[in-house]
This record gives sequence, C-alpha cells and structure tokens, in this order.
Amino acid sequence: MLKIYTFTSEEGLKKLERVQEIENYLSRYKVLWIDVRQPSEKELKFLYEKFGFKEPPKDEFEDIEISSRFAEGRDHIYVIFSFIIQSKEEVYAEPVLFFIKGKVLITLRYRRIPTFGMFKDFVRKRKLTFNFSDQIMAQILNLEVERIGNRLEIIGKRIRSIRKRIFEEQSPEIIKDLAYYDELNLTLRESINEKQRLLQKLVRSTRLSTVTKRELKLIIEDLNSLSDYTTIYMEKIDSVQESLLGLITIRQNEAAKIFALIATLFLPATLIASIYGMNFEYIPFLHNKFGFWISLFFMVSVTGGLLYLLKFKKLI
Repeated sequence: MLKIYTFTSEEGLKKLERVQEIENYLSRYKVLWIDVRQPSEKELKFLYEKFGFKEPPKDEFEDIEISSRFAEGRDHIYVIFSFIIQSKEEVYAEPVLFFIKGKVLITLRYRRIPTFGMFKDFVRKRKLTFNFSDQIMAQILNLEVERIGNRLEIIGKRIRSIRKRIFEEQSPEIIKDLAYYDELNLTLRESINEKQRLLQKLVRSTRLSTVTKRELKLIIEDLNSLSDYTTIYMEKIDSVQESLLGLITIRQNEAAKIFALIATLFLPATLIASIYGMNFEYIPFLHNKFGFWISLFFMVSVTGGLLYLLKFKKLI
C-alpha cells in the first residue's frame, strides 16, 4: 500500500489521492511524504522508476550493522531506524527505512508503527508545514524518542511498585513482570544506541538541511540522557531480582527447617516402633499386656523431651 501526503498551513497533513499525478504534486508542493507499507511489485516498480528507490533484501533490512543501515548516494540518503512496538506479551524493535531524495521522503515499513499514527495526529492538530523533506524524518524520530522516554518513565514506576510487592508476596506473576520490564528496558537501550550511532552519521551528511541538523543534534542530547536512565533501571531491576531471590531463598529455608524439625521429632518414635516391629522371639514387654502402652509412653516421653530441648536451645 502506497500513500502520498503533503503539508499545508490550512490543513496540516493532507493526503493526496491520485498516485499517478506524482509529477504534478512535485511541482506544486514543497515536500512530499510517500508512506509505503507492505508494497506490491507494481508499487515498488513505480518508486524505482520515479525516484530510484529499491527495496532492500530482508537480511539487510534487519541487520544491526550500521554500515547496512546507512548509505549516502549522490542525490539521496538511505537510513533504517528501529521503532519500538510493545504489547502485553512481547516487546520488539521494528525496522523502518527512510529514503530522502530532494523534496521527497519515502518510508518503507511492514507493520503498523504507533509513532506514525502519533505523527499524523500531531501534524493535523498543529497544522505543521515542512520546508525540507528531511524535517519530516526528524519530527518522526523526535516523537519516537518521546515514546521511549515515556516507556522508561513507566518502567521506573513499575520497578518501584514491584519492589514494594515482593515483600508481601513472591509469586510467579512478579517474576514474569520483572522479566517483561527487563526485556523492555534492554530493547529500549538497544534502540537508543542504534539511533545515537545513526544520527551521528546523519548530522555529518551534506545532504541534510541546516535546520534538520540542529533538530537531530537536540535528539542526540535527549538520547544521551535516556541512555543513562536505561543503565539506572537495569541496575534497579538487578537489585529487585536479587532481593526477590533472597526472599524466596528465605522462604525455602524456613520450609526446609520445618520439615527437618518434624523429621527430628518423629525420629525417636519411629525408632522405637521399628524395634518393636522386629521378628525376634525375645523382646522386652513383647507379651506383656501393657506392652503397647509402655512403648507408647516411651515414644511420647522421648519426643516430648526432644521438643523441650529444642525450645531450651531456642532452635524453634
């Protein structure tokens, strides 16, 4: 699917209906944004013929190497940024290709990206216009960085909440929550590191406008601050995990202590019962009519004496 947008002071974001009139649009508007999602072969052919745009191979699209994610040609810039997608069950980074050539920005993606919806709403409400196509990319990245900051703020609140909960319960749900926010924090950290490296290359490019370079430098400063927070939260999560492990160990030790105590208390009685269960012919009190009560007395007496000794030693 291929959608073409432009930006006007009257409407903000304006969707252009007829793809075939691309040449007319280029002559009429300052910038064009072509948002491509799961493109067909026909659409890719159209983009190649008009702008020289090529869909990268899948392995290159998902490669973490910066050399595969950034390229600068004679008249274009090609860069792939990852965007965070978060659900209740998983967190992952989805790559998005930005292709800048003259007054055109082409974005290629294969999934719904929340930041893109935020960007469209943001532009419509404020009726923003852009003089350069690379400014569109900068604004999208700025919103993604804000989302990362919001996610980190949520992580901080959740960690504080979990820290309080672990002293009341040590349930599998808490362990699952900790693992989820640990994964979210690591994914955010990886996304931040990737953006820092790519933006450092972009600000040195001669293809970007001066205005956009200033915006990207501000984004880099924000990313530096957010990177520090990911380190802090990583340490906090490790601390909570260690506390949780300590509490679980204490609970296990208490349970083991109770079982050991029960086994110790019943050991003498078991020994006496075992002796009188032997098949020897001559055993004291074997044929005595009070033999059962005498053996029972021994069991209770020895167990009671052992219980008193343990309390005297303050072991229970």
